[in-house]
Amino acid sequence: MTNSRFIVVKHDAKKARLHYDLRFVMPNSKTWISFAVRKGVPEKTGEKVLAVRTHDHSEEEALFLGKLESGYGAGTLTKYDDGQCIIYKFKSSHMVVDFKGRKIKGIYHLINTGLFDKKSKYKHQQFILFKGGISVKEDIFVRQTDIVTEQIYHMIKKYNE
Repeated sequence: MTNSRFIVVKHDAKKARLHYDLRFVMPNSKTWISFAVRKGVPEKTGEKVLAVRTHDHSEEEALFLGKLESGYGAGTLTKYDDGQCIIYKFKSSHMVVDFKGRKIKGIYHLINTGLFDKKSKYKHQQFILFKGGISVKEDIFVRQTDIVTEQIYHMIKKYNE
């Protein structure tokens, strides 16, 4: 369990279209991991969306708000939500984070599908992002899926090789 911070940025990009960037500080690091979420971070339990892993950010990059003038991400970045979070699990196959923001609250899961974004030349990993229970104690998914998630991740990865 690691205490951390997060931010969700509404990114109205010209080329990449409107999406939301979910970012949080990785455990034992100053680096922010980042996911592009086209439909926004789900606020209802069980709702699932695609989250594409993007490049890691420094704190300055992760917290930047304003206008990007050039590049693929050119456009406007505004804060949607931010706050503290607790990272309960941080593996390449499955991450469990308890967000404590004004809008984004509760346990969230990021499950690696083993697939990559084929549109991107950077081959970003694709994750399923969904909201679980209100607390880790109440979130059955946290307790029951450690082994199953690892098995699914390795099956999909093997299938895609």
